[in-house]
This record gives sequence, C-alpha cells and structure tokens, in this order.
Amino acid sequence: MREKTRRHQQLEILNRRYRLSAYEREELQKLEAGYEGEMIFDGIADEFIQDTNIVHMKDYNFYPEEIDQRFLTRSKKDMSHVQIDNLVIAKDFLYTFEIKNYSFDLNYMESKWYFDNGNEFADPLVQVAKQRNMMNRLIGGFGREVRMFNVLVFINENQTIFNLPASNEIIVRSNLKKKLSKCMVNNQYDHSELVRNLESRRVTDLKYQGDALVDFHSLGKGVFCKACGERLIRMNRNWFKCSSCKEVLPIIEVAQRVIDEISILNKSWPLTPTTIQRFSDNQVSDFFIRKHVQSKLLKLQEED
Repeated sequence: MREKTRRHQQLEILNRRYRLSAYEREELQKLEAGYEGEMIFDGIADEFIQDTNIVHMKDYNFYPEEIDQRFLTRSKKDMSHVQIDNLVIAKDFLYTFEIKNYSFDLNYMESKWYFDNGNEFADPLVQVAKQRNMMNRLIGGFGREVRMFNVLVFINENQTIFNLPASNEIIVRSNLKKKLSKCMVNNQYDHSELVRNLESRRVTDLKYQGDALVDFHSLGKGVFCKACGERLIRMNRNWFKCSSCKEVLPIIEVAQRVIDEISILNKSWPLTPTTIQRFSDNQVSDFFIRKHVQSKLLKLQEED
C-alpha cells in the first residue's frame, strides 16, 4: 500500500483542526490529486505484477551521489534529492513512471505545452529527463549497467491532450494497460543485488516532511474520522460513530489516531496522557491512555 507523505497527512489534519491559508488549501488539493493518481496507477499495474518477480518500488527518493555526512556543513536533509513516483524492474529493464493527474486539458504545439487559454505550461518531460540523468548517475555508482526507460503517465481519463506527440516517453490513460502489458513481464535474471543497492540509497528523512509550524493551543480539539474528516460522535463508553460516513470505530482505534495525529504534526510535542486527553477534547481520558499504554494496546511512538 502506498503511503501518503507526512506533509500530506499534516495538511489533512490541519484542514479540520486549523484555518489553512489559500496557498496551503491549494497545496492539499494538489497532494490529494497526486496521491489519487498514484493509487489509480498502482491498481492497474498490480494486475500485471501480481504473482510475478517484477519489482515495484513506490515513492523512491534518493541523492544522486553518495554523501558522507562527516564532511557536510549543513544537514543532510537540506541536500537536493530526486523523487520518483514508481521504479519498476521488469523484463530485465528498469522503468520509471512519473504520474500526472491533471484535471485540465493541454495543447502540444511546436515542442511546447499550453493550457487551453493559450498560456504556456511547464514542460513535464523536463522532470523525466532529470530522472533519467540522475538514475544513470545512481546506477553507475553501483558499478552496474541496466537498460532504462523513463515514462510520463497522464493518468486522468477525463483529460485531453491535443496534438499529443508520438513518443515512447508518454502514456495516456486510454492506452496504459496496452503499454504495461508489453513491459510488465517476468525478469529472467536475479536483480536482488540491484534492489539492495537501491534500498541502501533510499532517503526517507526529507526537509519538506518536517514538523508543522503551528501552535498546539491554536488547533481545534476533538476526534475526527480519518476517512472523511468529519467529527466523530460518541455512541457509548467504547464506541464512536462518524457523523457523515457512519463508520463505527472502537475507542482504542480513536485514541491511537489522536496520538498519531500529534506525532504527525510535530514530533517535539510531548505525548503525555494529559496532552492526548486535551487534544481529543476530553473524548479520551488520560486514565484510558495510561492504562492501555501500559498494556501495550496503545503506542506512543513508532517502533524502529
């Protein structure tokens, strides 16, 4: 299952507990659209990957060159990194698939991209070219050679691209399955060493995924549905119900969600039973937190 980035989760939480700026509401919409597109691609790709030896690495972030932290004058998190939506090893080739879930139409004319209104749109193939160059440097650093294809996928089936250039680098939703059926084929050779090399260079601690810059006391308190964001209503001592989607949740799950939200927003905030009770607007008591942390039914921090 593909996970949402920490920033995406932060904005979802803040959208129901805080007044987001117009800029951050737009940022959340873009993250939601991007995640939706990636999940659509995953669902289609999984039809071909299931019961094969194909490798699918999602949200792969890396530094193009090995960095020795002993010689850095700034945090490694501040160094420029490369992000790839999907890295696939299939048919003994390496593929990257960059997913674009645009809700607007585009025009391609004279090697440039345009909105419907005629304004120029930033060339999305520039990102694909950068990924190709950076991946070549990364793979070369392993002392390996592998044939690579870098692809841009326009995943929104309602989007139209006029004068779409004939290019193996571009796939649209209407021919995605046909294209994947040709490349999503079993590997004949063992690529486990390459996978280990790639995993050794994967970056998870990124600068833009840091703590949210918001004051704890300014946040709305209460318990909310993770699925739709609406406030939960207490049914009885042990159960809550979503006022919108009607999902019924046990209090232990609601309590863990409150704990997780605090940690997602800011890892420096103290995770004390009193703080958790306050954040839940007294819907989960500090006594309940203490009792179930001791019994290990609740976790105050992620396990390494």
